[in-house]
Amino acid sequence: MSGPGPTEALLLASPLLGRGAGIAAADPARDYEVYAEELAAIPGAVDKRRREFAAGRMATRLALRELGAPAMAVPMGADRAPIWPPGLLGTITHTGSACLAAVAWEGDLRLLALDLEEDSPLDPDLMPTICTPAETAWLAGQDNPGHWAKLIFSAKECAYKAQYRISRTLFGFDTLHITLDTANGGFAATFQSDVPGFRQGHMLRGRFATGYGLIVTAIAETA
Repeated sequence: MSGPGPTEALLLASPLLGRGAGIAAADPARDYEVYAEELAAIPGAVDKRRREFAAGRMATRLALRELGAPAMAVPMGADRAPIWPPGLLGTITHTGSACLAAVAWEGDLRLLALDLEEDSPLDPDLMPTICTPAETAWLAGQDNPGHWAKLIFSAKECAYKAQYRISRTLFGFDTLHITLDTANGGFAATFQSDVPGFRQGHMLRGRFATGYGLIVTAIAETA
């Protein structure tokens, strides 16, 4: 396995969520057992995809144990999002060398999301698709803009995952504007238009960490 692994990913991510969530990591290079109702979501998947999927479910069960909850199946819905057991919310993310999952009780948190990315510069060809004009203008004044653009991408992925459990709505990158607090490891994701459950101007706040060649972004909004 190349690249930073589960231990490094967990070290970065754990401080970002606080006490309301259980979090764990798994290795997508390993073979883990999954429940039949979970595996049914990926019939005919190639070995790499099957291992990544299984690592996500293993990380989920380890996170459930951290939360004090029993191991439970987490199937995948028609929209490819995990179907979390009643009373729980959760999030799964991975790179090619590490997988993270976090879970929480709905009474403790309203929104929960993680995104894990390799800390490599964002492809310049993708910037017009991912970044708003205001974000692009901010990036032009930064050292290493490709790094910060990748962080903006990760923050948008994280915010999208966080809101999806409420909105159940697909939208493009331009629906969210990211403001980074680079000094304190925070970010704000502001809706640029209305989506179900969120009005234009509504702001989701999250945290980020970088290290070991990884970027982690997290949102844990209390209920």
